[in-house]
Amino acid sequence: MKLWHWRDLFTDHRTGKLREAVIWAHICKAAMTFGFIWAVVHGQGTDWLWLTFGAVCLGHEGFTRILNQKQQVIDKEHTP
Repeated sequence: MKLWHWRDLFTDHRTGKLREAVIWAHICKAAMTFGFIWAVVHGQGTDWLWLTFGAVCLGHEGFTRILNQKQQVIDKEHTP
């Protein structure tokens, strides 16, 4: 059984190579979270800001999980 490592956040599970799309997704989420926290701390947090932030984060996670499940099915079909 493979243990989790922090590199798994940025690498492909099959090849072990860095994935640029994953790196940028993490950078964008971090920047968006920082901007959201800054706006809320400075009293500029509106209901629409909360809704938008939540929708983007949850939408991205949901879409990523769907793609990962499809990729696992493809990987399973192509393993000897």
